Amino acid sequence: MEPSWHCVSGQKGRLIWLPIKRTYAELGDACRAANALDLVGDRWTLIVVRELILGPKRFSDLAEAARGITPAVLSDRLRSLQQAGIVEQVTLTDQPHTQAYAATTWGQGLETVLAALGQWYATGPAPDTCGGMTPDATVLAMRTMAPPLLAALPPIALHLYDARRPDPPVHRYHLTAVDRTLTIQVGFAEEPVATVTADSTVWGGILFEGLPLADAERAGDVHVTGDRDAVVRVVGLYRTGQRPTNGHGNLGIPVTTG
Repeated sequence: MEPSWHCVSGQKGRLIWLPIKRTYAELGDACRAANALDLVGDRWTLIVVRELILGPKRFSDLAEAARGITPAVLSDRLRSLQQAGIVEQVTLTDQPHTQAYAATTWGQGLETVLAALGQWYATGPAPDTCGGMTPDATVLAMRTMAPPLLAALPPIALHLYDARRPDPPVHRYHLTAVDRTLTIQVGFAEEPVATVTADSTVWGGILFEGLPLADAERAGDVHVTGDRDAVVRVVGLYRTGQRPTNGHGNLGIPVTTG
């Protein structure tokens, strides 16, 4: 079947003919997974959603977090996500005149989709990847891989920044235990026993890739104040049963046993 075409105005007023994108539903596919892909299946879409699940962000912050995206593509994805009811435009509470974007309640449900995708990828033959992780991506990974607790855990403050950005902002989270389940939330901790300030990629390497905490502290990528033993315990819980067997983890960081 020949595609239908529509005409748009390009640079310098030139007319460009583009094929009309038809949804899976329009093509007769009633599968709910296919219908979902009509909304979030484009490149960059889930990356943008990932950065909005834990809280609102300005356009400029999204452009920094979704590394490699162009402003035009980001604008297009945000427009599509708003039309779908997955993202909404909001005003920041601490900056009354600043517009930002946030995931709707329905959009926040995509956290489970991202978690399932990450877990699926980790079990397959796909090659390891080198790169970094944003603060929110690291925390979402922590929530996905949260280990069970056999005893109570005092609150720990977690302050993450993305060292790949110039003058990076610090994102504040806190770890607590609810019914012996480790939870990680956005915001300040009440009377934390320890505070971890770290580059988000390095912190992910410590939890998931076997990077020694002491080495990261000596390198200045991680700073721990307060009860260091509580932090060491959290690191140990995440590492249990997660050590990869091929010598490298998903961030391409060599695994050590020391």
